[in-house]
Order: sequence, then structure tokens, then C-alpha cells
Amino acid sequence: MSINSEGKPWPQALAHDDLDWPASDQRVLVPFHEAVNLSETSELGASIAFGSDGELYLLHAVDPDEIDDSDTVRELAGADLSVQETFDVPVSTAVRECSRDVIDTAVDSHSITATVVDEDEKAFSSKAGTMKNCHTVVGTGMDSFDAPSSILVPVASGPHSGLATKIAQSIARAYDCWLELFHVIPEDASAAVQADAHDLLEAYEYRLADDVKVDHHVHEATDPAEAIIEHSEYHSVTILGAPQKGKLRRFMFGSTTDDVTEKVGRGPVLTARRKGAGSRLSSWF
Repeated sequence: MSINSEGKPWPQALAHDDLDWPASDQRVLVPFHEAVNLSETSELGASIAFGSDGELYLLHAVDPDEIDDSDTVRELAGADLSVQETFDVPVSTAVRECSRDVIDTAVDSHSITATVVDEDEKAFSSKAGTMKNCHTVVGTGMDSFDAPSSILVPVASGPHSGLATKIAQSIARAYDCWLELFHVIPEDASAAVQADAHDLLEAYEYRLADDVKVDHHVHEATDPAEAIIEHSEYHSVTILGAPQKGKLRRFMFGSTTDDVTEKVGRGPVLTARRKGAGSRLSSWF
């Protein structure tokens, strides 16, 4: 089955370095400074690692006077223990001084394939550099995170949608839940457009592992962003490539998207948002 046919909306080749995001042996980094939503972000990172037979790295970036602080050690140990109680996944921990290259150094040292960072970790937009060497950055803002029963993955024909499906696959495997591939077309779409939309979703499913439970939904609507936001209420978690503008961008990242996308550099930003994530969601209804 060809998934890059000319003239068809198949998923395209990834437009960044290291094109093949590995399906196994993931090395997932969760860096934190303020420890905002630490347990939630750590569990999300652990689920990605567990679902891809990978490893988790917890990096506590601290101010210089906190390197040997007992509270720093306890906080990192607590995050490690919480993860180990949920998933049987190898975990490495480190405390490093927060600097311009602290994340890039960790990425290079451990061949990190994905970085999961909370959007409210302000140090990583002001002190910790560009994250330019991260293959994939998953931005999240979850103040609570329960085991999901289903995952919504809105997709288009671009490269970041393909990565979103891979992240969703790992999480689905970790929690034994199902995912829905969701694509929006115009209400007056021709039969050819409708057929292409279904072919697109089949192409994405073709890339997923056989043990992942997947459903398809081609939805007709005048406003794709509104449709995605509304449909997200039927799922525990929504994962998609970071939108570049408009209401969907604000729904997923609030007002911090500019900082996050500017700091990432070459790599794609994916966003993970749980169901009912506060006023940013409700403000669009």
C-alpha cells in the first residue's frame, strides 16, 4: 500500500531531521524546574516510554544554590517512585543546574527521541535554550491526568500528524485504550474529497501497530477547529500537531504557543490536552 502517492493526501515525509521516529526503544525526557504538574507530565512521559518499550529520563533543572538541597533530591525521588508504581519502565534521574544548554545536553547525552514538557515550566522558555536538538517535543498543560479510556487524534496530510499518531499509539498501548483518527472536510465536499479523506485515515492506520485499537471518523463541518474542539469532549485526551494560529492553537496551548514553538527550533511540537482542560476549552462553546 503506497502512503505517499502523488496527487493524493497521503501522509507526507517528515520535514525535519531523523525522519523515522522509532516505534520501539524510545528515550523520553521529562525536564522540570518549577515542577509544575510534575506527576502528570512524568506519567505521560512514562506512558510513551512504556508503550514503545523505551526508557524514561527525569531531569530536574535547578538554580545553582539548589544543587545539593534535600528538597530537590526528595522531589526527584518522589517523581521516580510515582512513575515506577504505575509502569514497569527503566527510569534514570539527574539534577543539573538550569542553563541555556541543559536540555540540549541531556538530549545529546542520552539520544533522546521525545521530550515532554509542561507549558507552565517557564524556565525552559527563559533560561534553558532552544531545545533545538529534540526530535519531538510534546507540550502539555495537565493539572490532572487519569488513565485515558480513549484518545482523539485529529489528523491532516502534514508530517506532524504522523508523529501525533505515533505518540498516541504509545499511550494507547500503555493504558490499553483505543484511539480515534479524526479528519474534517467541508460540508459540501465532493465524493472524491470524501474518498480521499477515508483513504487518508486508512493510510495513518496502516502505519500503526496491529495491537492498537483504532476507529475512523471523517466529519463534515464548516469550521475544522470548532469540530475538533467539540469532538474532544468525547475523549479523555487529545493529541495533535501544534496548530500555528487561530482558536485551535489557543485551545491547545493557551497563550504560550509562541514561546514554545519559537524555542523548539527545527523539531515539531505536538500537543496533548486532557478532556475538560479548564477555561481554555470552555471559552470556545
